[in-house]
Amino acid sequence: PVIDSGWLEKARQVGKSGNKVKPKLYVAVGVSGAPEHLEGMGSAELIVAVNSDPQAPIFGTAHFGSTCDLFDLLPAVAERLRGG
Repeated sequence: PVIDSGWLEKARQVGKSGNKVKPKLYVAVGVSGAPEHLEGMGSAELIVAVNSDPQAPIFGTAHFGSTCDLFDLLPAVAERLRGG
């Protein structure tokens, strides 16, 4: 949806129809874990997933995960990063 909505260019898409990445850390926030996406990021050394659905397939691949709402989590993380 991010690419389809025009928020990011297609060159940034990860997955079967995009890029395969192998970062040391992959933070999957709001990612369901569709097989096409997992194909592009499943080789990451450490995968941290955040999804409000405890049954989301991403948790089967992630090394660490949290079932919370990204709209609650991300503002709190941003505030901490700013030193608040």
